[in-house]
Amino acid sequence: MIQLIATSSFSYPKEPGRVNEDSLLPPKIVGDGILFAVADGVGSYSGASYASSMAIAELSALTSLSFDAVPNVFAEVKRKVMSLAEVNDEFDKAATTLTFCYVCDSGIIIGHIGDCRLYCIGEKKAYQLTKDDTRHQMLIDQNIFKPRDLKNKPGKNILTTAIASNVDMEYDCDFIPWKDLPGINGLYHLCIMSDGVHNVWEKRPRFTSNTMSNSQKFSNGILRRIERAGPDDDFSLVSIMVRVTSD
Repeated sequence: MIQLIATSSFSYPKEPGRVNEDSLLPPKIVGDGILFAVADGVGSYSGASYASSMAIAELSALTSLSFDAVPNVFAEVKRKVMSLAEVNDEFDKAATTLTFCYVCDSGIIIGHIGDCRLYCIGEKKAYQLTKDDTRHQMLIDQNIFKPRDLKNKPGKNILTTAIASNVDMEYDCDFIPWKDLPGINGLYHLCIMSDGVHNVWEKRPRFTSNTMSNSQKFSNGILRRIERAGPDDDFSLVSIMVRVTSD
């Protein structure tokens, strides 16, 4: 049995008055579980904000979700994004990333494409549960470079796949049982960040244990860091804390 303890979220554009190309789904009851998500419209193409909004709208309309249904979810999101070109010819290359997490009694179901990230926040460390679909990650996977070799190199935000009409969609789908996730005093803290957030987080990926174990304090702490450093992109986060029992 899962019990929702706390949630926190924010989504802001890089600059005030500018269109925010990120979209998020705050935690929502879907069937017997809880669904939350972040989509990041690919800003180099027209219609980015519409594409990310379309992805989140499709998730928001779900009344149930299972591991086997994830391929259908991505297929339907792609169909909706492709339909944007019927409204405006300039949107024919509209694209978005999408990362969602479905929290259920047995564990979490993850759907992911792009470079938003899902983390499970432990008491002393944040564990990344998704892999970026970027040029840098591809070079790392091919053992051409090590992560430290690419740390300050350009190209970290170049996507290798996304949801779009003109791109092969290569999404990841995974299930992780609760026993394989780090809990904090019986609680599980899960967080999805767009790249505008995790770029700042990864520069110093730690807070006090008290902050790591409190979703509101964790979210506020990251938001303050972004405000002090100045955002380099639109920045969005959804955080959820749940208690899992065997009842």
